[in-house]
Amino acid sequence: MSTRLLFASCLCILVCGSTALAQAPKGGKGGDKSGEKKAAAPKTPADLAYDEFNKVRTAPGPKDQARFQNVITAGVSYLVKYPTHSRVGDAVRDLAFYGNNNTDAKQPALRTSYLSNLRLAVTNERFKEGASDPTVAALQAVEAAAADAELRASPTPALLATLREKLDEIATVPGIGRFLTERERSYAHLLTVLNQPPFAKVEEHLKKMTKHADKGVAAMAQTELNIIEARKAPYELKFTALDGKEVDLAQLRGKVVALYFWSTTNAGSVKNFEGLQNVASAYKRKGLEMVTVCFDKEEDRPKVLATIKEKGIKWPVYFDGKGAKNDFAPKLNITGVPALLIFDQKGMLQASMQGTNLTINLPANQIENPVKRLTEPAKKK
Repeated sequence: MSTRLLFASCLCILVCGSTALAQAPKGGKGGDKSGEKKAAAPKTPADLAYDEFNKVRTAPGPKDQARFQNVITAGVSYLVKYPTHSRVGDAVRDLAFYGNNNTDAKQPALRTSYLSNLRLAVTNERFKEGASDPTVAALQAVEAAAADAELRASPTPALLATLREKLDEIATVPGIGRFLTERERSYAHLLTVLNQPPFAKVEEHLKKMTKHADKGVAAMAQTELNIIEARKAPYELKFTALDGKEVDLAQLRGKVVALYFWSTTNAGSVKNFEGLQNVASAYKRKGLEMVTVCFDKEEDRPKVLATIKEKGIKWPVYFDGKGAKNDFAPKLNITGVPALLIFDQKGMLQASMQGTNLTINLPANQIENPVKRLTEPAKKK
């Protein structure tokens, strides 16, 4: 039972966001500098099909069998017709995890039904005569992601084995490379959650994956090994913060430390401060300490200081002007922002979230769940 609780605490919903920037057109021969915004390019049929899938997926209303079937129909239709579109990876993930994200623990039958119907629809399309290689690859990716979703909902050794078999099966499918790295990374994360420290099985698997035929998978495995190494011993970080105060994580032993990476060049990472401040205030008395790392360049120092003042950031801020090339981030596999690491009272890394694992507006439970687990003693049964 404890494994399931830990699993639920660490699991985060994978959500992606994007920002479109409009630029003013340059002046023409007549010197027109009116500043009018350039008209957006018309959407392609693939764009419209993806929009339709998202419209059905996010529409308000009851989450029932009829709704689920509409989501499956719209998603599979998009993948079959436009398997090389830029948003196919997002659709694979969102389609596979829709049942998990739209049913609760009291509706296991509904979630199981969704996955069964999804698999049936995918199988029917995959074996149709004339299905192209890109289409087959996208549909195979959905099948693997569905196995992933099923395992996350009900973590068992049998389902873990099923997922592994599926990933091995699709490894040689033409065109699967664009999906395989994400699927293998997700599998490695599941292994980490299902196998408690010292993570010997996870490390053994990742070392094997560093020799994978797909270069993307091999590179992913190496970076994930960096995290395994970081979990083996208390993390050491000592610096002088922007406000002149000395910070030493070794001196914070006995407290849970949340280490947040941000940059003024990434609006989403700055917007997350509101959610972080809410959780930090709620858990301060229970032993939570916040420390932040700024990824800006030295020339952006004025903007960094202005942001700290504007957002009322009172926590220590590490800033060396080296961006992502600072002295310690690579050891933690942090290559960009936003990113959030949580260390327990002994200084051991317990949770790592970054990129697509953090939404633009950080939900409180993404940090609150692991913090709560670490700061509040488990209730005796």
